[in-house]
Amino acid sequence: RQMERQVHALMKRMGDVLGREWGQQLEGRQLRRSCDELLGKLDSRAYFRSWVAEWERELGSDAGSRLATFPIIIAREGGGTMVARANFDEKHEYLAREVRYLRWLGYGTDIPRTIASVSEEAMARYPHAMALRTALRSYAAARGLVTSDLEPLVAPELRAIRESISEAFDAPSGGGGGG
Repeated sequence: RQMERQVHALMKRMGDVLGREWGQQLEGRQLRRSCDELLGKLDSRAYFRSWVAEWERELGSDAGSRLATFPIIIAREGGGTMVARANFDEKHEYLAREVRYLRWLGYGTDIPRTIASVSEEAMARYPHAMALRTALRSYAAARGLVTSDLEPLVAPELRAIRESISEAFDAPSGGGGGG
């Protein structure tokens, strides 16, 4: 917007120097065309509309996978082992940041309510998801260091951790070495 204002100011100056009909003169036509082309590229509304369309399409394809599901999901890794992961999609984090930046730029009232609500929900869940992701990563790293010889010594602690994790969803807290 600032660059747009500068181009308009420069065009006004050209009008002051070359006269009111400077865009109709031979040399002025090419200059006027260049200014109009630059203003067309600086049109932030077009970029905003394409951003909204892109996110609405993205969120429409995710209609079944709402953020309000369980905070932990169990996924299979390449080797077939089960791994616990935080149920938080990175794209929701990006959406929240972009919405925040757009509000700073003055587009807050133009953001569709569906996008704004997903963004607000993501920002509310973000700190918890990052803490959970860090805790699960630390658990997996520590669990990887426990050998079969040490397992009986730390079995009560492992059981307590599994029970804490199982509180996040209805998963069995039974044995198994992967998660």
